[in-house]
Amino acid sequence: MTSIGIAKIARMLSVWPVIVNTLALMAMVVALALDDALLTVLAALLPLLIIGWRKRRALVTARGRVGGVSRFLTARYLLLATAMVQLHDIGQLGGTALGACLLLALACALEPVLRALSKYAVPCAAHMPGSESRTGPAFRYGIAFPFSMLSLLVITVASLAPMPLLLAALLLTAVTVVVFVAALLDVVRGIQERRHDQANLPQALERMAPVFYVYWHAPPRSTFQVTMWLPHLERLGVPFAIVVRTAGTFRQLQGATAHPVILRRSLTDLDDLIVPSVRGVFYVNNAMRNNHMVRYSQLLHIQLLHGESDKASSATPIIRMYDRDFVAGQAAIDRFEKFGVAMPPEIFRIVGRPQVEDVEPERGLIRNLTDVSVLYAPTWLGNQTESNYSSLRAGPAIVQGLLGRGCRVVFRPHPYSSRSPELRAACEEIWTLLEADAAQTGREHLYGAHSERKMSVVDCFNAADALISDVSAVVGDFLHSGKPFAMVSPRIAAQEFTEQFPMARAAYVLEADGAVPRALGTVLDELLRTDARREERHRWAAYYLGDFPRETYAQRFVEVARDELGLGEDVPALPATEHPGPVAPS
Repeated sequence: MTSIGIAKIARMLSVWPVIVNTLALMAMVVALALDDALLTVLAALLPLLIIGWRKRRALVTARGRVGGVSRFLTARYLLLATAMVQLHDIGQLGGTALGACLLLALACALEPVLRALSKYAVPCAAHMPGSESRTGPAFRYGIAFPFSMLSLLVITVASLAPMPLLLAALLLTAVTVVVFVAALLDVVRGIQERRHDQANLPQALERMAPVFYVYWHAPPRSTFQVTMWLPHLERLGVPFAIVVRTAGTFRQLQGATAHPVILRRSLTDLDDLIVPSVRGVFYVNNAMRNNHMVRYSQLLHIQLLHGESDKASSATPIIRMYDRDFVAGQAAIDRFEKFGVAMPPEIFRIVGRPQVEDVEPERGLIRNLTDVSVLYAPTWLGNQTESNYSSLRAGPAIVQGLLGRGCRVVFRPHPYSSRSPELRAACEEIWTLLEADAAQTGREHLYGAHSERKMSVVDCFNAADALISDVSAVVGDFLHSGKPFAMVSPRIAAQEFTEQFPMARAAYVLEADGAVPRALGTVLDELLRTDARREERHRWAAYYLGDFPRETYAQRFVEVARDELGLGEDVPALPATEHPGPVAPS
C-alpha cells in the first residue's frame, strides 16, 4: 500500500480526531484520578501539541477563509474541562478562571457556526463591471483559531502558575470572543450582499453583455488551466466572464484574474447566465460538471483543453458532447483513431497552440554551446496507475547526471507533485542537490518558488537549451522551440514507448526503472552533443502544433474562434480533414 493510500484511509476513518479525542479523554481521567498537577498538565499537553502539529499551517498563516476553526473541537472541549478540574482541585477555580473558561467555551461554540455560515457569505461574482460589492471577507476569519488555541494552552498550564496565567487567559479569551463576534457580523453582512447581488445578477449580465463564458471546475492549484487561455481569449475583443461552481474555485480565480468571475453552485443557478448576448462557452478540461453547462443547446460549446500530449485522456469519447474541439494540430485528431474513439470529422478545428507564440527558437546547435541549460519538467502521478507517467522517482539521478556534465538546471515539477509524499521527497532531494551545486560551482540553477511561481512555463522554456520531461503537454509546447528534448519512459522499453506515444519519435527516450535511469550517459550524449533528430523534430512540430507561420502563429486561434462565434468577417475555419497541414511523419 502506498503512502498516498494510507493517508486517504486515515482521512476517511478520521484517525487523527480519534487519537486526539482518546488522549484528551485520558488527560481527563488523569486529572480526576490523580492529585498531580504536573502530570495532568503533561497529559493534556500531548493532544494539544498534536492538534497544533496537525493544524500548524492554519496556526501560522490562517489559511483559507476559516483556517482551522472548528477542527478537533471535541478534544478541545475535553481539554478545557480537564483544566477546570485541575484548577478546582488546587482551589483556583475562582471568578477569573471561570470567566476565562466560559469565554473560551463560548468561542468554541461559535466556531462551527462561523464555519457553516461562512460558506454562504462567498460572493456570487467578482470583478463585475460597475459593481461596488466587496469580493471577500473584511479579514481572514481563521485568525481566531490561533487565539483560541493559545487561550486553551494558557488555561491548560495555568495550574502551574495561577495568578499571572489566569489573567493572561482571561485577556486572551476575551480577544478570541471579540474576533469571533466580529467575524460572524462580517459573515452576516456578506450573506446579505450576496443575496442582493444574486437577485440582480441577470440584470448585471445583460448590462455587461458577455459574448461567451469560460466554464471551469478543477482541483486546487489548477488555475493555470484557465489563465493560460485568458490572454488569447482577450484578443477576441468582446466581453466575457468565467463561470465556476464551488467557493474554492471561485477564490482561486478571483485572485488570479481581473476578469469577471461568477459563482454558480446549483444547476438552476446556471439559468441566470443565459442572457441574449451569449453565443458560446469555452471549456479547458473534461470535468464531470461540464455536462451541466453543455445542456444549454442554444449555445456553441467549444473544448480547448489545457495542453497537447499523447496521454489517453486527450482522446476521450467525452469530447463528443461538445460542438467543437479546438486542437493544436493533426496529431490530436489522429490520436482519437489510434485509441479507437470514433469522432465526427466536423467537430475538429485546427487552431495551433497559441500559448507557444512567445517560445523562443534555439540559439544555435546545442553541440556548439558552451553554457548549456536543461529544463527538467516531470509530470505527476495521475489519477490512476495506468496514467502515471512521472519520472520524479528517478529525478535526483537525472539531475545528478546533468550536474556532472556542467549543465545549469531549471527544475519545474508539475504543480500536483506535492500531493504525493514520495514525489514531494524527490523534489526536496533535487532542491538540495541544486543548492549544494550552486554553492560549490556558482552555477545559477533555477528551482523552487523562482521557477514554479515567479517564472511561467514559457519563461522556463526560454531559459533552457534542452528539455527532459515525461508524457505531458510540456513536451508538446516545447516542440515549438525546435530545441532537443528527451522523454522518460518509467515503465516500458523505449521501442514500445515510441509506439504508444508518437511524440517520443522526435525525442531521445530515457528508460527508468523506479529511481534508476538506464543508460543515462548515452541519452545525455544524444541530447546534448550529437542531436541526430533535429530535422525530424521540426517535422513533428508541424504535425503536433499546426503548420502556421511563427510570426502570426497565435492569430489562427483568434480567427477561428471569432468565426465560430459569428464575430466579424467570415474567416475560413476548415475541418481538420480538409486542413492542408502535414500528415504524421513516417
